[in-house]
Amino acid sequence: MRKIEWRHYRILLAIQESGSLTAAGKAVGLTQSAASHQVKEAERRLGAELVLRRGRSLRLTEAGQALASAAATCAPLLLEAETKAREISRIGWQRLRVAFGPQDGLSWVPDVASHLRSASDSLQLDLIAIEQGQATKQLRLGNADLALEVGNSACAGLRRCHLGDDELVCIFPADTISRKPKSDESVTVQEIASETYFAHSLVPQTGFELDAFFQPADDRPTHVAQVQSVPAIIALVAAGQGVSIQPRSAVAAALRDGSVRARSLAPKEIWQPWFLYARPDALAQYGERLMTGVAETIAPHLVPA
Repeated sequence: MRKIEWRHYRILLAIQESGSLTAAGKAVGLTQSAASHQVKEAERRLGAELVLRRGRSLRLTEAGQALASAAATCAPLLLEAETKAREISRIGWQRLRVAFGPQDGLSWVPDVASHLRSASDSLQLDLIAIEQGQATKQLRLGNADLALEVGNSACAGLRRCHLGDDELVCIFPADTISRKPKSDESVTVQEIASETYFAHSLVPQTGFELDAFFQPADDRPTHVAQVQSVPAIIALVAAGQGVSIQPRSAVAAALRDGSVRARSLAPKEIWQPWFLYARPDALAQYGERLMTGVAETIAPHLVPA
C-alpha cells in the first residue's frame, strides 16, 4: 500500500529543482510552513530522512532523490492523461483510435477519416503510432480501439480481419536501378549485402526480410541502420544512401512518382498478410458495420492492384 501521496512527491521535486523550501512551496502553491509540514509528514510516513537541511538551503537525500526522480517521470504523464480526459469528455465527440506500425504508408488515412465523418459528424479519427509487432499488445492495454499491422500476431481475445496480402520488395534509388539489366529482375541477398540497409527493427521478425530473406541465405547486410519511418527510409534510399525492403503498399506513392524503384526478392517472392485487429468492446461501442466499413476502406490502399 502506498504510504505517501502525490503532493509529497511534488514538494520533493520542487525542492530538488529550487534548493529552497520557500521557493519550493511557492512553486506548488504552499507557504513555507505548509511545505515544511508536507516534507516532515512524508518522512514520518516512510520512516526515512528525505531532506538534508544546511542553514537556509536544502538538499535531498538519496531516498529523497529517488522519489523526486519518480515524480519528474510521472508529472508529464499525468498532465497528458488529464488533457486526454478533458478531450475525451467533450460533449458530443467520440474518438476512434487506430494504431499503426512503422511499415504502414498511411495512404488510407484521408479515406478513413472521410468514411468516419460520413458515418457520424461526431466521430473523430485518432492515429496512434506503435512499434512493429505491438498491435495486439496496445489493444489489450486499452491504448487503441483498432490496430493495423502487417504480419501474423497472436490475437487471443481480439477480433481480426484479413485485409489481403502484400509483397515485400527491395527499393533502390531511381537512378541506380541499372545495376541489373532489367528492372523487373528479382534481387538476391548477395547483391545488396554490401549496401547500407535500412530496417524498422534490428531484431529479425518472423516472416520479414531479416528472417525470411537474409537468414536462409546465411547472410545479412554489412551495415544495418534502424529507421522506424517509411517516409524517412524512402528519402534516404532516394538520396542514394542505401536500400531497404518494404511492403509494396508502403512505397506505392514513391514508385508512382519515380522517387525510387522496386524489385521482387529472389529466389522466391515474400508476401505478408495485413490484418485489422479490434477489441470486442470497441466493436460493441461503434458497431460491426462501422468496423467493416473501415476495413473495406483501408484494404485497397494496403493491397494495391
